[in-house]
Amino acid sequence: MRIFVSGPYGDYNPKEIIDENVRKADLVARCLMALGHQVYCPHKMSYGWEDDERLTTEQFYELDKSFILYWAEAIIRIPGKSVGADGEIKLAEICMCKRYYIDVPDSTWYLEQRMTKYLEELL
Repeated sequence: MRIFVSGPYGDYNPKEIIDENVRKADLVARCLMALGHQVYCPHKMSYGWEDDERLTTEQFYELDKSFILYWAEAIIRIPGKSVGADGEIKLAEICMCKRYYIDVPDSTWYLEQRMTKYLEELL
């Protein structure tokens, strides 16, 4: 399945929060790949680009929307407050993508040891 990973990024958050959001999304994406899925993880694609003054938040939203519209068969929503991720879910509903809502605990051990099994059971 082609899966879009959606969740908080936080362009205006401190770098530590962005780093943690990227770490979680990256782990989910790698677990999905290990299960045989194709994955687009915008967190990794544009990590650090928020510092480039030539780029706008709207450009990031448009890029992400294009993957949902023309590529994704499903979307996985990592919890957390995010206007962008909420918009991605709404677009996925319109496009009839399968939607999965997951819990991503803060525990690094759990993420590394159990996430693949959790996602395998979910999908």
